[in-house]
Amino acid sequence: MKILLTNDDGYNAQGIRILYEKMQAYGEVVLVAPHRHMSGASVSRAFWNEVQVHQHEANIYSVEGTPADAVSYALHGMSIHPDIVISGINDGPNISSDTVYSGTIGACMEALKVGKKTIAFSTDFGYFSLAEEHISMVMDYILVHDLMSEAYVLNVNFPLKFHSEIKGIRITDLAFRPVEQYYTHVPQKGYRNRRRLLPYDLVENTDIWAIEKGYVSITPLKFGNQTHAGFTELCQKVKQCEE
Repeated sequence: MKILLTNDDGYNAQGIRILYEKMQAYGEVVLVAPHRHMSGASVSRAFWNEVQVHQHEANIYSVEGTPADAVSYALHGMSIHPDIVISGINDGPNISSDTVYSGTIGACMEALKVGKKTIAFSTDFGYFSLAEEHISMVMDYILVHDLMSEAYVLNVNFPLKFHSEIKGIRITDLAFRPVEQYYTHVPQKGYRNRRRLLPYDLVENTDIWAIEKGYVSITPLKFGNQTHAGFTELCQKVKQCEE
């Protein structure tokens, strides 16, 4: 099996180096990731003008662009033909509405766009020990149960840092936790966006519920703005589904 690794924290980040080591057991691994930290880039592209690509080792490259740029260059510039594309391990959870902004997931969406099976791995901020210990177990679970698809990204999150053990693995849906946005002034620099999480009742079998309770969360994410539920609902309203 040929595996393409990428991320949004940069080619030399702790999470992707853990992945690079652990994925050797599953096949040939090539790492192509942003040259610098590019968190929050989603599926944005900077690669419309000339940018630099660096080779650091035999199978390790960095692209001076976004996570989506790195994946696009690997697939179309280097003509790598991976069986799967794996992004992460992100330093911080990618859950709820964070998935809209995530460069970790954006990299996977760029690969999904051309029919690649993809997995995004994330863990709590600065808490890689649990992910490093159990990522092979999670990968085996995904492979044994044939969970990967060309129709959606598998978004995997490890439990929050107050858990020292994993209770198990749960298939989950996205939660939508309310957040209050505000800005703080930084002298001589401008304004910085901040947020605070508002009170929220956990909904069972959602991603937030799972990582709060000590489970690994696996959430399928469809490409872009597709919504089967919305399509069905609107069809029913205009009687199109009855034709």
